[in-house]
Amino acid sequence: MHVLYYITSHGYGHAVRSAAVCNHLPDDAKLTICSDIPKQFFKEELTRPHDVRPGGFDVGCLQKDGVTVLIEETLKAYSDIAVNNKLLLDDEVRWCVDNGVDCIVSDITPFAFDVADKVGIPSVAVSNFTWHDIYSPYVDKYPEYAPMLAEMAGQYSKATLAVALYPSFQMMTTFDNKWTVPFVGRKGRNRRKDINTAFGINKNKRLGLIYTGNFGLDGVNWRKLDDIDGWEFVGVYPLPGNPKNYHTVRKDQFRYEDLSASADAIIAKMGYGVFSESILNGIPLIYLPRDDFAEFPVLDAEAKRLGNGVCVDAEMFADVGWGDVLGDIVKKNKGMKPVAYEGARACVEKIVWLYEGTRARACGDRIVKIAEK
Repeated sequence: MHVLYYITSHGYGHAVRSAAVCNHLPDDAKLTICSDIPKQFFKEELTRPHDVRPGGFDVGCLQKDGVTVLIEETLKAYSDIAVNNKLLLDDEVRWCVDNGVDCIVSDITPFAFDVADKVGIPSVAVSNFTWHDIYSPYVDKYPEYAPMLAEMAGQYSKATLAVALYPSFQMMTTFDNKWTVPFVGRKGRNRRKDINTAFGINKNKRLGLIYTGNFGLDGVNWRKLDDIDGWEFVGVYPLPGNPKNYHTVRKDQFRYEDLSASADAIIAKMGYGVFSESILNGIPLIYLPRDDFAEFPVLDAEAKRLGNGVCVDAEMFADVGWGDVLGDIVKKNKGMKPVAYEGARACVEKIVWLYEGTRARACGDRIVKIAEK
């Protein structure tokens, strides 16, 4: 089985969870990633042989910072890409045929389903939302892009199966065949002692993991971290102001999922990857609101239902006024345990099931044709 996996280049969250899925593919499966995410990322995240080919077939959302979407610019950029995709369709189809692609998976590039449909092979959408869900309220503001949105819905409707990652955006109405699986993400190892040693952190202090995302959260007064007593913080991105109790971690020191599993709390912008890994590793989460992104209310509601997350308003987050919240959420979630079940394996089961079913039907059709002769 040769799987061609299209991954949107909107941040790294989609690539992280896609890598988690790919790592559970059968050993004899061939994997090709199509994405503009740097190859080095997949080299670090994938534990299996793979190839990477460039492919920027969607734009995700253009953002001013980690939480602010540039709505009109996003619609214009995707509209231009959609036009160009039509010109590239035959080339993509030819590549699939020449390289013996058996199944296409996408998180959550719409163009991938045009390719699969024209090649005549099964396709699987793996996501907790679609760009159609995200763009729909944007098009309400800019109705001139309604034809583009309708075209996108048509592309998603060509998917043979949609694997909806829990908790998923309930609309996802563009798919006829959906199957929900549990949280998908990475589970880490608690390496608290090693982290304390590496950065000279007192073992009696609590540890917070700060994730700003590759878009950054520069509007936050990070220097005020120094005012939070009894806590030290780590993260993979440097913070403006260079607070003394914050330590930047290199990838060759500790894996990010191990930082998650080792922390007392995670402080971040809300996204599926951050939320799922807080659940999978049993670590509470503090996050800020995210406007104009339809995924946020779904994740926010689930975090509140489970009680593992606290949303602080944007002003408080920016002023680092959440020191007391940190202590409260750790006490409240003292008995929080990592989630044992891993949804990535369930995703692969559905992909393999679809592929084998399609192959069996194809063999049956050939037998019937031979018999008819």
